[in-house]
Amino acid sequence: MNGMETLKENWKNYLSSRQNVLLLIISFALMVISLHFVAKFITGIENRQGFAFDDPFLGLFKGTDLSWLIFSVLYFSVFFTFFQLLQTPQDLVLGFFAYSMLISFRVLCMYLLPLDPPKDIVLLKDPIIESFGTEITLTRDLFFSGHTSLMVLLFLLVKKKYAKIFLFFATMIVALGVLLQKAHYSVDVVVAVFASYCAYSWTKGILTYVNFIKK
Repeated sequence: MNGMETLKENWKNYLSSRQNVLLLIISFALMVISLHFVAKFITGIENRQGFAFDDPFLGLFKGTDLSWLIFSVLYFSVFFTFFQLLQTPQDLVLGFFAYSMLISFRVLCMYLLPLDPPKDIVLLKDPIIESFGTEITLTRDLFFSGHTSLMVLLFLLVKKKYAKIFLFFATMIVALGVLLQKAHYSVDVVVAVFASYCAYSWTKGILTYVNFIKK
């Protein structure tokens, strides 16, 4: 059985259960709603006053614009991981739910800890969003790093060794990139790793406990 036949068989077996179909729909819908909410939230906090602090690590160098590198690696990694998870439906559902939980963590942290951007920040501009002519460049969507946390989550979700290796180095590029650009404080990146692990492990634990996914 080749890869395409295996993919079709996996999805046929998964979708044969009404519970699985409902779970897939709910997980995807929840992720879309979460993304919509966080987009509104981070846009709304741009005018909020927060506080800044001196980051010893960021003081060691001058900021560099790495936007194209960061977003190229990020978007490629998202598509790469999606096609990896597509081979196993329950892993895709786990990813949708885990990302929704990660977004919830991030909104809560940003709400409780309003931060001003690091001094000498080099604006992190999404080339795809910029191509649509938007004038909004976010600077206060800080504690913690959404780019880093997403990359860590992608790393945790994949199972194949080559995928793990690729996403490990891709995550390092994104994490170091947002720091070299001074788009985030060091603590933003460190906490992002912890938050992603919690979102992944807690989501997997809950779904396994209620028998929605297999161990």
